[in-house]
Amino acid sequence: MTDDALEKKAKLLSSGVAYGSRGRDGRFEPNRGGQEWLFFDELHDVVYWCPQTGEVATYEGRAFALGELAIGNAATYALEGRLHIHATVGRWIIAGGRGIVVIDWRHAYDMLKDAPRIRVDEAIVPLYVHYMRPPKPEVWVRPEKHRGSNNAVR
Repeated sequence: MTDDALEKKAKLLSSGVAYGSRGRDGRFEPNRGGQEWLFFDELHDVVYWCPQTGEVATYEGRAFALGELAIGNAATYALEGRLHIHATVGRWIIAGGRGIVVIDWRHAYDMLKDAPRIRVDEAIVPLYVHYMRPPKPEVWVRPEKHRGSNNAVR
């Protein structure tokens, strides 16, 4: 797919165009003199994508993924379907906006643990394997004091 065709398809899927840049915290910073970004409305946030650089940013910093609603949508898994995790926004656009693009991998286990079937782009398999483990609780060890014969602490 040519860059022009990709951008046309992206504009059809997006909610609009904004100008700005990605801040150090990963959030979108509006600036009329900045680069062109396409934005996509998510349930709890807005995801921005810059077609020229491939960068991704969010408005609130709350989005787990682009296309999050697909995770809990029964139609995603109907007829042996799978939730496709795309490596890039461009691949997600080529797929017609089906599947997701993970933005914050730290939440992958919690968000994806109940998905019955998942297909992952080969380029992001190491990330998927690393983050799809249940988080371990923080453990504090209390030292034992010397106990007497009745197991009472002295």
